[in-house]
Amino acid sequence: MKVSIYMVGALVMATSSIGLLSGCSVESNSWMNESRLEIHEDQFTDSFETAKMDDATLRAVSVYYHRYGNGPLVASVSYDPKSSKNNAGLARHEAQRIEAKLRQAGVNDIQISTTAAPGTGDVSTTVVTFPAITAQAPTGCKMMPGYYKPADISSDADTDEPDYRYGCTVESLIARQVTRPSDLLGKPGYETDADGQRQTNVLDGRGYYGYKPNADLGGEKASDD
Repeated sequence: MKVSIYMVGALVMATSSIGLLSGCSVESNSWMNESRLEIHEDQFTDSFETAKMDDATLRAVSVYYHRYGNGPLVASVSYDPKSSKNNAGLARHEAQRIEAKLRQAGVNDIQISTTAAPGTGDVSTTVVTFPAITAQAPTGCKMMPGYYKPADISSDADTDEPDYRYGCTVESLIARQVTRPSDLLGKPGYETDADGQRQTNVLDGRGYYGYKPNADLGGEKASDD
């Protein structure tokens, strides 16, 4: 049987191609974000003019504490020993008022004191601080180009891979919507009416709360059986 030169050439080319392909990999770096939102320890610290810490301001502090607080709320009310208006007695009175309002708002772990601040004059300042937990986007995640303004959109045609990882924006937006980041830690004793695990227990137990069945309901029976 005769084999034409064209067939020989085709066989040689096919063999060479197989050899080249065996030395290459079709894998490449993923353009997808493979990380999830992160929980970070933080510290909330703010100062207020004591006289202006009205009910609305204290409610705002308590709401923020309930969302992000992860430890005792520490407050310090300042006074000037040489001031007739901003004195120690007034500072103690203000500290008691602030503590009472915060406790009414459900903040129970409070450490409040008065502090002498010579030279501050007639204006008292209250400093509030507490450890906090926040939910944040994965490290290195950015919002997608153009999210804030179209001018931020640029072409990645000249690069091997884009600067943005697909999915980062979704994780960032989810982190912003977490009401209480501490819930994500699954800490024992942190169950509330909004806790997903508690709701699961209720559904699985057909109305059982705290892993204990409800008491039997009394009433008339339809039969003696």
